[in-house]
Amino acid sequence: MHQKIKKVFFYSGWFFSYSCCTVFYLIISIPLRFSKKYKNLWLISERPEEARDNGYWLYKWILENRPETNVRYVLANNSTDYNKMPRKDLIIEPNSAIHHICHILSSYSISTHMHGASPGKSFCIPFLPFMRKKKTVFLQHGITQNKINLRGKLDYIIAASKPEKELLIEANPKYKDRIYIAGFCRYDQLEDLSKKQKIKTILVMPTFRKWLRDIARLKYPDSTFKNTDYYKYWNSFLKNNELKTILSRNDMELIFFPHNEMQKLAHNFKSNNDRIKIGKPGEFDIQELLKKSSILITDYSSVFFDFVYMNKPVIFYQFDQKDFYTKHYTGSGKASPFGNTFANEDELIKEIDNTIKRNCTLKNKYKNDAMNFYGHRDKKNCERVYTIITKPVRQQQSK
Repeated sequence: MHQKIKKVFFYSGWFFSYSCCTVFYLIISIPLRFSKKYKNLWLISERPEEARDNGYWLYKWILENRPETNVRYVLANNSTDYNKMPRKDLIIEPNSAIHHICHILSSYSISTHMHGASPGKSFCIPFLPFMRKKKTVFLQHGITQNKINLRGKLDYIIAASKPEKELLIEANPKYKDRIYIAGFCRYDQLEDLSKKQKIKTILVMPTFRKWLRDIARLKYPDSTFKNTDYYKYWNSFLKNNELKTILSRNDMELIFFPHNEMQKLAHNFKSNNDRIKIGKPGEFDIQELLKKSSILITDYSSVFFDFVYMNKPVIFYQFDQKDFYTKHYTGSGKASPFGNTFANEDELIKEIDNTIKRNCTLKNKYKNDAMNFYGHRDKKNCERVYTIITKPVRQQQSK
């Protein structure tokens, strides 16, 4: 009960503050509506501190191929990605005055998250009628593998495969004509670099759990987190003696990199093995990790689609499947495509060893399935997304 009250006060206070700011900037932006600076403005974002996903690659492609486009990118100045950004004069600080004004006056609001380019995320929806009429583009940050509820004013939803599009339509039939199989922008740069690495890497990337999100966001004591199955199972895995032996015998390293929503709790995980690293926020570029790693272990994260796209092996560790498909996603759990699923730690360790003995290759049956799954492999995804946004072609719907 205490947690629910704390949650209500947290979000109520935040929304009140955002609403006051929005009303203020709506008034401020009135004389700026006629400025060339904001004419046909594209506002692109990912998470406020990141530029490494579909948003970043679309932004970079626009600068290189459509420089006449009036574009801005939302990124924190203290982000580890800031130094690599081209055209820093086009970068705006999240939640700043210019961010509010750019969103209000933008013609295109583009993000890897639903309404993610807004300072208020989906809380912006009630205020959209008072802003400049805009097209909202949902690039996604991972291939959808479970039913999700699309919400708000989404004009373009980018998918990477036909099965994904069908799943999105099944859950959200009213968005049927707004879902395009264009491919993910970041896939234009996705290539296997694992064979060029001196030391092979096992990448472990568990996703978050909705029922644990508040523990991370609202700063509950670490002891609360350490009582969860999520912590107990993953921490036990990291301390497994047989895993330590396998890594040493094969001269490999393991990087444990929890989902962004769980990063505030990552300091709780410990390892007695110097071959195991606990990934910290900003320390690694996820796409680079995926490209350089030889094996991926995850639970339910859609990041495995990127890995299989490069024809590399994935192992699934799902010790809480019943809870996940009742508390996180509604519905029964499905067999994971493109890899074997385990709920037992010892069986997981054996599968890791067998995969290494197989020279870290994807089994043929999964490789064939992957070839038929992805909509495009031509490295023209950015171009396709840009064309769809600017010149919608309805025949794309049938592709």
